[in-house]
Amino acid sequence: MMYSTHVTTRTVRLTWHIFLLSLGVSLFFIPIANAQDLEVDIAPAAPRDVINYEEDIIDGAFYFRLMCWNCHAAQTRGGKAPDLFKPQWLYGWTDDGIFQTIFNGLPGTEMQKFGGKLSDEAISMIVGYLRTEQAEAAGVTLDEVKPTQDWTPYMEGDVKTGETIFFSEGYACGKCHTVHGRGATGTGSEIGPDMTYVARTRSPQFIAESILNPRAYIAPEYEMITIFTKDGKEITGRKRYQYDHRDRLDPETIQILDDSGQLWTTYFNKDIRSTSVPQAGIMPENFADILSVQQMHDLLAYLFTLK
Repeated sequence: MMYSTHVTTRTVRLTWHIFLLSLGVSLFFIPIANAQDLEVDIAPAAPRDVINYEEDIIDGAFYFRLMCWNCHAAQTRGGKAPDLFKPQWLYGWTDDGIFQTIFNGLPGTEMQKFGGKLSDEAISMIVGYLRTEQAEAAGVTLDEVKPTQDWTPYMEGDVKTGETIFFSEGYACGKCHTVHGRGATGTGSEIGPDMTYVARTRSPQFIAESILNPRAYIAPEYEMITIFTKDGKEITGRKRYQYDHRDRLDPETIQILDDSGQLWTTYFNKDIRSTSVPQAGIMPENFADILSVQQMHDLLAYLFTLK
């Protein structure tokens, strides 16, 4: 009975937070750093309705293979950067976010700026090509993919306070995540994704929902697994698979990242008795309980500056 009451109470609070954050009319704008502070150019927007997905796919594929292929794609077709053909990129990443990333690059990473090297039209073609490939990988059509709606929280948040919350010991976001080299990077911890450009690569609504309901979507590279070995050991951690030189999955092994986030260990399937998905993920699922509405908006205000 106590468990049911706890779940019901938490569900009510979670629903209330999401309701408040999803109000359609924005009363305030979240303050963000201006383009001069970020040392980026103002790129033209690339809304969905100006990208002709049917006519420009071939040209988009040409530009992608010419400029992007060496770093992006699957395991052996580059691999230094994320595989942008994976269906996960369909969710929470706006067309404009992709356009801005290609146009301005990601300072501090190997992602260079292509604005000025490629025309705006060519970049838009790349966006269309990527969206088509992502949809195909997800087994859906582009018509089935709903564009991310413009969305802003209904109340103002304080950026400095949000930054303090993010890196505080109590909330501990910085123990698993990194922002411009601050946080998990440098400690060897690779448990959570780098948040340096999260506001460019994920929509505001996606960010808010990921905090309040982290199980709603988990990127494949951050999925957890528990393995039970035949000699009685139980190991839980991030999982990844190994591929050979022809990009073929190795069916005999699986790698697990330990709790420190520093060491990947290879386990052979012949030594594994069974596997399961942990009931609890790495990211806490109680932020709806421990953050006030104002604190949530302060945290969002900070995250929305990370472009």
